[in-house]
Amino acid sequence: MPQQQDPIGVLWERLAAARPEEAAARAAVAFEPGRDAYVVPLCGAEVRVLAAERRVEGAPGYEAMLASLQYLLSAQDESPAGEWVDPKSLPYGDFFFRGPHPMPTAGLEEAFGQSPDAFRGAAEALGGRPLDMGDAAYEFRALPRVPVAVILWAADDEFPARARFLLDRHAHRQLPLDALWVVCRVLAKRLIAAASQGAATP
Repeated sequence: MPQQQDPIGVLWERLAAARPEEAAARAAVAFEPGRDAYVVPLCGAEVRVLAAERRVEGAPGYEAMLASLQYLLSAQDESPAGEWVDPKSLPYGDFFFRGPHPMPTAGLEEAFGQSPDAFRGAAEALGGRPLDMGDAAYEFRALPRVPVAVILWAADDEFPARARFLLDRHAHRQLPLDALWVVCRVLAKRLIAAASQGAATP
């Protein structure tokens, strides 16, 4: 029986075979030749993808590594459309963003549903730009060519808290749907972590 390839290993092999200048230009990121490193802004952090060493600095966790790698391989040299859409309205999005792949709103609702100000503080700590939607909303440049909007409606006497993600209409041209889902998960976790760090600061 043939041995299955490690999916992350395949991504590293593809990145090693890529031309760094072309990959960096497509993804709108910097490349450091001395370290063979791509400098990728990811959800408010600066990540270094070290192609020769097959490791990522500044992005703890499997999902952040996966998002960074996939973006360098998939990004296209084109600007966002500038139009927000529900992720389910992307091609095949209605089939993908359900069941095992729901948008990661539950953690945001739990963390910020009673405190929109905490959400605002966390969003601004990650470089979010305020939007006029919901009770609080921010646009994040999750990756250089992948803007993501997060909207929060706070809980009240009648309704529970609700959060929603919006993506650019051309987001699927920059990343496959599974990688877009991972990017949103990374962003949600970073927002919750930023709020925890803010609460711990005297």
